[in-house]
Parts: sequence; C-alpha cells; structure tokens
Amino acid sequence: MKRGSLDQKDLQILQILQENGRASYSEIAKRIGMSEAAVYARVQKLLRLKVVKRIQAIIDSEKLGYGVTAFIMINAQPPKYEKVLESLSSMPEVLEVHDVTGEHYCLIKVRARSNEELAGILDEIGRLDGVISTETKIVLRTIKERYDLPIVSSDSARKASRRGRGGS
Repeated sequence: MKRGSLDQKDLQILQILQENGRASYSEIAKRIGMSEAAVYARVQKLLRLKVVKRIQAIIDSEKLGYGVTAFIMINAQPPKYEKVLESLSSMPEVLEVHDVTGEHYCLIKVRARSNEELAGILDEIGRLDGVISTETKIVLRTIKERYDLPIVSSDSARKASRRGRGGS
C-alpha cells in the first residue's frame, strides 16, 4: 500500500498509535475530531491492510536480562540461502533478519543474556546447513533506537519545505 492512499485522518491515527498503542478509540476520536465508530473502522482497515502490523509493548531488554546485543553478518551458499533465512527467522534470539547488499548475504540482530549465550547462538548459526561464515559486531552501547516512523502529513511537509526556503 502506498502512502498516497492514506488520508490525513489515517496519518493522524497512525501517529497517535505510535505515541501510545494503548490509546482508546474514544481518545483518538477526540484528538482528531471523528466519531469512535469511524476511528474503529479506520484502525481495523489499517490492520487489515497491514499498514499497522500489530500493536505491542516495547520491552526494555536489559531489564529482562538480555544485556548483550549483536549484529551478525552471514555468508551462505547461494542454493541454500533461502533455507538459511528460514532457519534464522525461526530462532527466538534472532530479532531481525535482513537480506542486504554488499560483502555479506544477510544481517541479523540478536539479543542474548551473556557473551557465553551469544557464543552458543553463533555456534548454532555456524552449524546451519549452507552457512559459510559469520562476522559479529557486539554493541557496546546504543545511542539511538527508535520504533516509530516519522509520519508527516503532506500539509506539514509543504509548510516545512516553505520554511526551509525562507517562507512562513
């Protein structure tokens, strides 16, 4: 679905849900000047169209003991690459799997409780049929980690553009 098929009210609903996924239909309706029924219908449409993939809590991984974050770049045998991606995707410690350009085939994000646990995950990945090599980057500290997208309405974008050119 293209952004152009979303109207201003849809974008406002998305912004509110990004700020607070627990916002009630009543609260959203008041903020954007619509009825609760209309907001409900729009949210259901956004879910059905997979614009909103799901609404979930964002948990502080360190508070649950997952203090090690690593990015792992993987090279694989081309004929077995899709199977490698499937295997990686099924591992609970693997939070993200990205098919990338460049020297490596894919990039994954992993969270572990300790370096020892990370070593076990790396061993498991290394044993996957088709994996040729891995290169691991352990995160020392996270400076910025966002989950929300910068939703800007077309009106706001035009106003910002005019301000950037010296307009008001």
